[in-house]
Amino acid sequence: MRKLWLGLALIFLGGSVSGQTADQAQFIVISKAPKKARIAIPAFRVKALSSSNQVLGEDLSNLLGKDLEKSGLFEVIPREAYLRSAQMAPEVEDWQSWSLLSGQALVRGELTEWSDGQFELTLKLFDVAVQKNALAKVYKGPKPSLRRMMHRFADESIDWLTGKRGGFESRIAFASNQTGRKEIYVSDSDGFNPQALTATKKINLHPAWLDQTRIYFVGYDRINPDLYLMDISTKQKTLVSGKPGLNISPAVGPAGKKLAYAMESPGNNLDIYVANPDGTKPLRLTSNPANDLEPAWSPDGHYLAFVSDRAGGPQIYMMDMYQGSEADGNRPIRLTSNGQYNTSPAWSPDGRYLAFSRRTVNQFDLFLIDFSSADKKTEVQLTATAYNEEDPCWGPDGRMLVYSANRSGNYDIYMISIYGKEPVQITDWSSDETQPAWSPSLFEEGG
Repeated sequence: MRKLWLGLALIFLGGSVSGQTADQAQFIVISKAPKKARIAIPAFRVKALSSSNQVLGEDLSNLLGKDLEKSGLFEVIPREAYLRSAQMAPEVEDWQSWSLLSGQALVRGELTEWSDGQFELTLKLFDVAVQKNALAKVYKGPKPSLRRMMHRFADESIDWLTGKRGGFESRIAFASNQTGRKEIYVSDSDGFNPQALTATKKINLHPAWLDQTRIYFVGYDRINPDLYLMDISTKQKTLVSGKPGLNISPAVGPAGKKLAYAMESPGNNLDIYVANPDGTKPLRLTSNPANDLEPAWSPDGHYLAFVSDRAGGPQIYMMDMYQGSEADGNRPIRLTSNGQYNTSPAWSPDGRYLAFSRRTVNQFDLFLIDFSSADKKTEVQLTATAYNEEDPCWGPDGRMLVYSANRSGNYDIYMISIYGKEPVQITDWSSDETQPAWSPSLFEEGG
């Protein structure tokens, strides 16, 4: 079992177990959501200098609708159901028509190309119940920035509805063997604009965001699996941990002040280390003869979850970071007791859930530990399908996860809201895309 686990969880050369495909997936809502707000998004008006840009009005309004539906918080009213799509007069809405469709919100948009390739996008969200404008934004920028504008307005709309900003203005990093070797890629949150960060033609694995612009990953540039930090804009990378043997499983602590990772200790077993973000001053946290890896920080930095085979197979444990190292007598607490194979812990940003992957019969499913439950450890099964779902990672708003699944035979990246049952496929490549890492929000106040 230990050799199998190390081959799958440490070397990361592919999916863990070949699962069956299924046409119908079963997904379980894990958190009670507010009733979905019915929203109408007519195609935006366009004033373009080029006829080829006329289609942008419909494309961008559709993108906004997709983001809002993925959140599990909105229901987009189909356009064919509209009683009136245009305004009765400039700035005059037919509120009765929207009310008859049980519409609670309405978005109007106008895109103006004021010079070649430069745009101004005006967006307004109306509260139908009070017949007033509730949110208005004006964005300016070149054509390539239009998609980000829509992700930002989706986040703003979610904030209007819930009081908490959405997480679509962000990026997702992942590993892919599209070139025949594992390389690190990064894309927008919806899978668009993918770009390769590495092109070493070797093996690159396990991305983890330090902040909005820098990312850790494991690379085999020197044959040895070393830990690197890369600036995604310049693609300059620095060696963070290059001790002989495995240097893997990077996990960034709160505010990016600490880095946890797994490294081989004397005796050729893996232990968890905690260091400064640049890898300096590494301190050994665990000291068991077993293999410890895949650390995950609680959002307040008080606890660190990790995977260990000290009980014979991979299980998830937790340590109180205020109590020192295992050598100091700080004994890890075992969190999972069901199943013989539990891996990939990921703490939600609000601290309520710990997501992980468990092998059930012949495939992997996603589970959560609910720390808000009476016993502080109630498990909730998130997925139950005939194929594999692995590598869960939370979005910056704590209401959505990305993960990898082999629903179509090869692995792709998927996204799911804790309020909804429908997964959304983010990548659709013929290769395997695994180990997704969701970036912090790219939004900055005043930006």
